[in-house]
Amino acid sequence: MKKMTGKRIVAWIGIILLVLLYLATLVTAFLHIPGWDRLFQACLIATIGVPILIWIYVWLYQKFTERRDDSSGD
Repeated sequence: MKKMTGKRIVAWIGIILLVLLYLATLVTAFLHIPGWDRLFQACLIATIGVPILIWIYVWLYQKFTERRDDSSGD
């Protein structure tokens, strides 16, 4: 079994969030409750925004935890 790294954990959280967003989008498309149109729009925007935010998080995490090799032999 592979070790769960930070990137892998964030990826699983993203997958779970996207599946829940798809389900919420589907439910709001069929139910005509008050404010369903705004909820549907929010679900669609979040479906695009969540992967982008996860990518930014992983990219920033790599930048901040990147080990710099300062031992140039000076």
